[in-house]
Amino acid sequence: MIRALQIALAVFLCLTGTVIGQDQANLPHYDITADLDPETGALSVEVTITGVEGGPLALRRADWLTIENVAVGGRAHAFTPQQRGFIVPLSGAGPHDVVISARGTIPALASGGRRNGAGSAVSGAEGTFLSGYSSWFPFSGSAPFSYRLSVSAPAGTKAVSPGKILQETETAESYTAVFASEKAFEAPSLFAGPYEISERDVGGIRVRTYFPADLAGFSGDYLDAAGRYLTRFSAEIGPYPYEDFHIVSSPLPVGLAFVNLTYIGEMIVPLPFMKGRSLAHEVLHNWWGNGVYVDYPSGNWSEGLTTFMADYGLAKDQGSEAAKTMRLRWLRDYAALPESRDARVRDFIGKEHQAAQIIGYNKAAFLFHMLEMEIGQKSFAKGLRKFWSDYTFETASWSDIRRVFEVVADRDLSAFFDQWLDRVGAPELTLGDVQTEQTGDDFLTTVTVRQSPPAYSLLVLMDLEKGSGTERFLRRLDGPEAVFEFRTGEPVKSVHIDPDYDLFRRLLTGETMPIMRDITLAPDVAMLSLHDDDSLSEQALGLANSLMDRGSTAEIVAEAPNLTQLGSLPLIVVGEPAELAEFAKDNAISPVPEKLEAGALTAWAAQTPARLPVLFIAADGAEALRSARRSLRHYGRQSYVVLGGGKAPQRGIWPVASSPLMKPMTK
Repeated sequence: MIRALQIALAVFLCLTGTVIGQDQANLPHYDITADLDPETGALSVEVTITGVEGGPLALRRADWLTIENVAVGGRAHAFTPQQRGFIVPLSGAGPHDVVISARGTIPALASGGRRNGAGSAVSGAEGTFLSGYSSWFPFSGSAPFSYRLSVSAPAGTKAVSPGKILQETETAESYTAVFASEKAFEAPSLFAGPYEISERDVGGIRVRTYFPADLAGFSGDYLDAAGRYLTRFSAEIGPYPYEDFHIVSSPLPVGLAFVNLTYIGEMIVPLPFMKGRSLAHEVLHNWWGNGVYVDYPSGNWSEGLTTFMADYGLAKDQGSEAAKTMRLRWLRDYAALPESRDARVRDFIGKEHQAAQIIGYNKAAFLFHMLEMEIGQKSFAKGLRKFWSDYTFETASWSDIRRVFEVVADRDLSAFFDQWLDRVGAPELTLGDVQTEQTGDDFLTTVTVRQSPPAYSLLVLMDLEKGSGTERFLRRLDGPEAVFEFRTGEPVKSVHIDPDYDLFRRLLTGETMPIMRDITLAPDVAMLSLHDDDSLSEQALGLANSLMDRGSTAEIVAEAPNLTQLGSLPLIVVGEPAELAEFAKDNAISPVPEKLEAGALTAWAAQTPARLPVLFIAADGAEALRSARRSLRHYGRQSYVVLGGGKAPQRGIWPVASSPLMKPMTK
């Protein structure tokens, strides 16, 4: 989901004080009438703004939109053009009614469905996307406000916007729909295209898909899934806060979230993951983010809570192993994050890059998992419902979340939130001595557990394996070291601490194997091409940079480096399989396993003896390197992947032999 522009505007409004707390009856109101022809891009729009206070009214507009007339109080009124907008001078205290007429031609939709950006305005026969951030109608930017949007388009075109559907009219010549919102914080976006509408009632909520004819067959599955998520989250949190939920396909390769609407690229509509965790995530944001607003200057909590309840919640539905796998994946991602890119959870505002996602989505979601362990499932569930009821359509911060859970748990949680929100990093646990001895009719087992400084207050799960089975214990570790004692009726064979990865911590050597993100998350990477052909080397460098996280770069090195001279700089090595095998042998790096099948391109992560991350890429030629630019970057969580050869990708993570947090007992 792309929410960067929404977040950026929200932060700006908070910091500049233009998010105002009027009663709904006193909010500025926008009455927008739009006439749209997607194929030609022609747009005419009339906006009536009521409740405008005195003084100059500054309005934004797109550079392709021409202001034709401005009227105040029913009379023509002068305005002053500005860069990216115009100013309407208003005398007297107000309130004033301002009417603006504008016309323009929307920029053409890029051929091939290229991404135009979340703040775009584009139009073509395949569809129209008018982002609220594109200033497709004159808008002041002040929030909150109310609006009514009426849009008309030629027959065969359907249009949709965030807000409640008030009216729809369809004739042989045209289609008109009217939408409204009583309290909005961002300008309404507008979507149109040759859609077929499918609709279902889910407990009084109108759920719709807007898909073109060739995708209409997927509507049933999407309506089923959306209905399940709306029902689920309503039961877990409280009533869905809007009357409608729309799933709209896009000719652009995007995934965008709006109030009561999600806009997804046509190419991903058929993919199973979109109907699963991705759609659940979008639905849940109507509670967290669009139902309870985020106090962005104090940190964005909504992505972590949404990830915990949607993505992780669906994983838990599949069983304890699936939930454990997701937690371990989050910890692997964090292990791949360079120390220089680590950050506090409280400082997360939006997903600017993958490094931010690891903190603001994964670590924050882990916080809620550990909070549930701290206070218990019943108190946690009660806290979610109370947070919703206390802050519906209000702005909330991390501090507000803490206070709510303190009330339901009847305990001080400041130390818990402080250590996970305000510290950079994570604890590292180690298992010290483990001993057992018989004391009369039972057995005394002692276990020493240590953590790296600064010490966290941690609830640590411990498994004690006995002849009759495994018994699980929960103990608190507050300092750098603790010795725990257990009495059992039979000897303990082994001890395993945090066996299911229930703590957010740094994984130890031996708990995780190399993955491609070890390289792609690094701020700077060296790339070595073993190809003699310069054109192949250029393609290899292009592929390397396509893999890197935003803000990171790969630079080619002229010749085979002495690995000791690279320092801590990760390395990408591209070449023929035989050349890569020789390079790996010369530098004491494990070669690619023989079990991997042949393919057009094979990539695998490894480490030098000094634990320097290395990514090997073997490709058949220039075309394999070029075609992998779009697909290979999606496998960052894998240790290896084989692409091409007419088969589904072969991928996986190197197996871990044994955990350093599990030890057999000594007497």
